Amino acid sequence: MSAQPSLSRREFLYYIWASSMALLMAEAGGAILWFAYPRFKVGEFGGTFTIDVKDLPMPGSTPQAYDAGRFWLVNVDEAAVTDPRHPPGFEPQPGLLALYKICVHLGCLYRWMPGNNCFECPCHGSKYLKDGTRVRRPANRNLDRFVIRALDTAGKVLAETQAGDADADPTVGQPIPLPAGTAVLQVDTGKRIQGRRNSGPDMVKD
Repeated sequence: MSAQPSLSRREFLYYIWASSMALLMAEAGGAILWFAYPRFKVGEFGGTFTIDVKDLPMPGSTPQAYDAGRFWLVNVDEAAVTDPRHPPGFEPQPGLLALYKICVHLGCLYRWMPGNNCFECPCHGSKYLKDGTRVRRPANRNLDRFVIRALDTAGKVLAETQAGDADADPTVGQPIPLPAGTAVLQVDTGKRIQGRRNSGPDMVKD
């Protein structure tokens, strides 16, 4: 049986160098994944916000702004559902929803205007009804919204926003009625639903 050839000094150094480079690349890749992987705390944008049921807006009340979570919490009542400014086919159901505070046109911060009973973007004039329906261009879709969950005292989910594609299914992202036994509402700002495309006529003028 012939003896195995021994490594030369050059080959030995090459293998050491290759092993070191492989280890370095693995560590670098791990570091990138560590920093890239989202790690959000409760009450921090990208994470979840828990709101006691007693602190929720009442039906028909003014939308509540939650700046830390970048959302408006809205309680859509029957008056908002039957608002005649809705384009045909865009009427919501009553209930609670959380609207992302960024205008879908070019990313400005819109605001609630009580006098006009709608959200308005100060940058380019887009307007949205209380439930987030776009009623004035240049925006061409409804406001984005976050998934919310109604939980009881044991943490059981009693109701949850339907996720998915709002263009394919108009029930996606609709407000959720607050079931009996709800103790807290959880807003998940890590789960955003893109607003439904809306190319209807401008229902609100200046």
